[in-house]
Amino acid sequence: MNKLILRRLLLGCLGALGFGVALPSGAAIDWQLPADSRIVYQSEVQEQNYQLMLGVYRRINNEWRTQGAETVSGLVSRKTIELPRGADEQGFFRALITQLPSRRELFSCTGLLCGTSNAWANTHFNQRILYGLDAHQFYGVYEVEHGEHLGYVVVYVVRRGNGSVMAQLEEVTPPSGITERLVTSAKSIANAVKSQGYFSIPLQFTASEGVVISAAQLQALANFLNDEGGSFTLVGHDYRPDQDHLAAGREHAAAVLALLKARNVRVSLGVFSVGRLAPAGRRSTPVRVDLVRD
Repeated sequence: MNKLILRRLLLGCLGALGFGVALPSGAAIDWQLPADSRIVYQSEVQEQNYQLMLGVYRRINNEWRTQGAETVSGLVSRKTIELPRGADEQGFFRALITQLPSRRELFSCTGLLCGTSNAWANTHFNQRILYGLDAHQFYGVYEVEHGEHLGYVVVYVVRRGNGSVMAQLEEVTPPSGITERLVTSAKSIANAVKSQGYFSIPLQFTASEGVVISAAQLQALANFLNDEGGSFTLVGHDYRPDQDHLAAGREHAAAVLALLKARNVRVSLGVFSVGRLAPAGRRSTPVRVDLVRD
């Protein structure tokens, strides 16, 4: 079982490294786009109140409102891309998100569950050309690692009525020193476990306090585990110098286990350590704990 856990983590980490590069703060991702694609619009500007939409738009009292949002600031890079008729919108969406280095999903939706494309095109992105078919749209928000800093990427892909495929890519690079992690919902945790084989738990670590996880994130994690059932393993990583990395990684995993038990998590949870063997994450944080399905 331990060999299987290690294999899953190594494959997942190497996959993330292979499809994207963690870039320094202020640098945009070098998107690999199809040869027949066309960039319709692009811009780069500093924004103080960028809205990361972590929910879908609903029409309430004749106004578009979202179910959840976070306000962030930083350098915002935007690209609007067009693919010709007959392109595969789902395949294109998947190809885009696999290029994100060390991504952590904050929210995603597909098709009719995203609400109306009209709201995304005209209210949120302010790009009429993005208006397409509600049943053929894909939206995702991801936290990524820019060197030692955090950044955010928004991806929206939709098929239009004329058969062409449009995409909106928005990257937000916060000022240096911003390390606060946004909460990942239970649904997005499930998506990560399904697509990547593991979920990297958002946490902070200091020598004095050890592992710290926000109350909201702990609750989302507990909700996922209790709803999902089954058996999982918490895998600790430690990249700090002059440490017994295997022992330290196990301590980190055990600390998360104690926090989850305090939240009345009912599933079977084990602890395991790979020390500093997994390559992804060394640049961004000295400590990591992943949730892996057994």
